Parts: sequence; structure tokens; C-alpha cells
Amino acid sequence: MKKILAALMLASVAVPAAAQDFPGALIAEFYMSEFSIPKGWELSYKGAERGVQVFIMDRDLDAHPQTSFLQPINQMQRLMCGDDELKQMVADGLVVRVDTRDKRNGKKSLVEGPTLTRC
Repeated sequence: MKKILAALMLASVAVPAAAQDFPGALIAEFYMSEFSIPKGWELSYKGAERGVQVFIMDRDLDAHPQTSFLQPINQMQRLMCGDDELKQMVADGLVVRVDTRDKRNGKKSLVEGPTLTRC
């Protein structure tokens, strides 16, 4: 999990001060590359909405229906609470939400998810 700290530090050096509010895309990329994730799931960063950092978990339930019982908020908790730096951000008041975009029967639906406010 120390890789996220190094990546965040590199990003903060390379990005102008005005744009480094929250490295959501980098955090989503870290999750996708370093975590074991359910088949057919993909995390992306949407942006901030009313002070909440919003991620979207795309789930292909047509291809992998066996993963439908799993909850994206649990994956977000693994991500945000499993790393010391991210855990500290949550402890400092960061609020994260993970919405779910499911593909079922060839159609996609987007559902606003719960928020993570503490670890």
C-alpha cells in the first residue's frame, strides 16, 4: 500500500497547485492495478459533488452475475481504509461516495451509492 503514497507525492509535484485538490483518478488507477477486484468491475473517479468525492464502480453483471451480491462500498472501504495515507484523509474529514453503474440484460443503470465517512 506504500505505492499509493509515492504516487500521490509524485502527482503533487507534477500537478499545479490549483489542480491538486483530490487525486481521485490516481486513487482509482491504484485500485485497478494493485487490488484483487471482482471480475467485471472497474473503478473510475467522477469528481466532486457538494463536498463529496465521487467514484463510479462499473459492474458487468451480464458477464459476471456471480459478483452481484458484493457491494462497491466494501471495495471502497478496502481501498480508503487499507492505506495509511488514504485512511488519514478520511480521518481528516474526507467524504467519499461510490456510485454503481450496473450492466444487466444489456442495459446500464446508475445508482447513487452510500458514503464513506470513517474507517
